[in-house]
Amino acid sequence: MERNLRLYPYFQVARSLLFWLPVFFLYFSAHLPADQVLLLEAVYYAGIVALEVPSGYLSDRIGRRPTLIMASGAWLLGYLVLAMAPSLEVFVVGQLLLAAGMAFNSGTDGALLYDSLATLEREDELADHEGRAQARGLLAMGFAALVGGGVGLIDLRLGHVLSAVSGAMALGVALAMVEPPAPDGRAHAPLRQLGSVVRHLRQPALVWVFLFAVVMTVFNHVPYMLGQPYLAAMLGDEAMTSTPVVSGLLMALKMTMAALASRASAPLAAKFGPAAVLLGAMVVQGLVIGSMGASLHPAVLALLLLSSMPGAVSGPVQLAVILPRVDGRIRATYLSIQSLAGRLSFSAALAVAAMVVGEASPMPHPAMATLCFGAVVGLAVMALVLLPWSRVVRDRIEA
Repeated sequence: MERNLRLYPYFQVARSLLFWLPVFFLYFSAHLPADQVLLLEAVYYAGIVALEVPSGYLSDRIGRRPTLIMASGAWLLGYLVLAMAPSLEVFVVGQLLLAAGMAFNSGTDGALLYDSLATLEREDELADHEGRAQARGLLAMGFAALVGGGVGLIDLRLGHVLSAVSGAMALGVALAMVEPPAPDGRAHAPLRQLGSVVRHLRQPALVWVFLFAVVMTVFNHVPYMLGQPYLAAMLGDEAMTSTPVVSGLLMALKMTMAALASRASAPLAAKFGPAAVLLGAMVVQGLVIGSMGASLHPAVLALLLLSSMPGAVSGPVQLAVILPRVDGRIRATYLSIQSLAGRLSFSAALAVAAMVVGEASPMPHPAMATLCFGAVVGLAVMALVLLPWSRVVRDRIEA
């Protein structure tokens, strides 16, 4: 199990080398109108929705290591397909493969870490290990953003070509891991497994975190989706030549700050409690989204640097609240169902956004402002819903 603890950060680094991230919207937009780009993202999330729960169940049934191997293989194939001739049909196939990789990884990586720590009777170290691994992954993502933005000036497809290499690296690390024992046994039959998840949701703390996770899955993706078109609108006539580089630099700085935030997540939760940390993440993301909608100005870039911090802080804290409260044989299934709810909500939000922005390419700032205004209102409403009963998430997290 010590081997898994050593390899886990390297797996997070390999899967986080997303060289395509600073240029994917530009790459798709170079070949498709804005509404098809958003619908393409909706296809991606719909693919995850279709596979999320089956993949989590598979992880609980056949094991963590085989599921991570399948995830890495799907990433590798997906990146290669997306780097092929750019057409809507090819993009759809590539997006669905990436969706499969994300679905198979979702919940399984954290479950493998917790199971490995539990075998060593070191479960209390989860938030710290997850925070450190996530911090390295975010730094790797920042490095990949710099490189991806640079090579995007040569050819926007190169981001996916380089990402295929990172997919191969993740596959190698997954193959080197060992399967942790399952003291609670393997997964139940499908319907019984689902019933067990529902019974666990009788715990108020799990319900609170479940709602938080669904809400933030949607709103953490708003700056991610609108960041590149926002830059393109701000840069104007220079967009085609400078947006990839500026986007890559912004992404690198953003990931560096997120890495610091992730590393601080366990100490913050130990000091203030998990509910306070999670609600604080909501407030920060609301400020970022609101600033994007309010003004098309270079000063907003300073706030955009904060957009990855809410997810980086909340991820380890959520796992530290959830996993000790969930039986081992349903851990990946539970996390997959939670993720499914969030991604299904975001997929629906993307479909609505596509109708709002229409076919305009590039996306104008007034359309972005409309989307941001709606997001801020939704985020404020959910914060007011969660705040009164945040005391149910009262357990301190070990630093």
